[in-house]
Amino acid sequence: MKGTNSGQAQTHLMALVDEFLAMAAAEAGLSTNTLRAYRADLNRAICMLIARKLSGWEQLKPEQVADLLADMRKQGSAPASQVRMLASLRALFRFLRTERRMLGRDPTRFGGQVHLWKRLPDVLPPQDALDLLDAPPTDSWIGLRDRALLALLYGGGLRVSESIGLRTEDLSLRINGSDAPGLLRVFGKGGKERLVPFGGEARRRIEQWTEEGRRKLPARSNFVILSRGGLQLDRHRVFRIVRHWAGTCDIRSDIHPHTLRHSCATHLLAGGGDLRSVQEFLGHADLRTTERYTHVEVDELQALHRLHHPRG
Repeated sequence: MKGTNSGQAQTHLMALVDEFLAMAAAEAGLSTNTLRAYRADLNRAICMLIARKLSGWEQLKPEQVADLLADMRKQGSAPASQVRMLASLRALFRFLRTERRMLGRDPTRFGGQVHLWKRLPDVLPPQDALDLLDAPPTDSWIGLRDRALLALLYGGGLRVSESIGLRTEDLSLRINGSDAPGLLRVFGKGGKERLVPFGGEARRRIEQWTEEGRRKLPARSNFVILSRGGLQLDRHRVFRIVRHWAGTCDIRSDIHPHTLRHSCATHLLAGGGDLRSVQEFLGHADLRTTERYTHVEVDELQALHRLHHPRG
């Protein structure tokens, strides 16, 4: 595609983006900063489409979305920027499907296609993440602790400091005895408090650790995750734990705890999660990591986690 054809394609693609952003501003009430972020992401995607001689959004394939994210990584974009790009594209495709009836299958949904996940160095394929969580054995207190720790990092998307700083009084795993996701009270950067839904298999791992494994250690602190001496676990030890169990699963050697947090966010988005909900779930507050969005109620967060997380 050259000259006029290329220009016409770009005009067509940008016109649909303009229409989408106008709708988002009028009906969704998104902030100016959020709209700017969407436009920047979608303009970047348009450049990729034009370079590949594609003239319509409906021509975009999952492989090309994965390549776009991989190219961002190679160019130094932060993992959060890649997540935001995925969310921006998903929001546009949702608009095109519902308002313009233009797209069939959403090309950003490639959760089950392992070869696409492997193009994203900072994200584990979903099955690798689940294999890692299942690696520690259940026949020792260390195994139970490490299973709980990995569940916090991936199932809850917690930062290292948040996972080792979690105290027993911050757990509300069963609300009124129901099977709905419980809640973790988490204190993030700057002491900012948030409530994190925590259910399903992830909750069962925490319960098994607190009821069976943790009781075997000296009661010297009220932290949920403890060292052998019953004290708060050191953050450097968390790095070693993650890499040790990753090694037993033949998962890449450069993995680190934040890989699990980033994988949690990306898997939620790839499963259809809304960016605003994921934003609140992770406790991000800066546009340079992900855009700050409006408050999302606890029951909405619980529904998001239950529907879209592999271990929800």
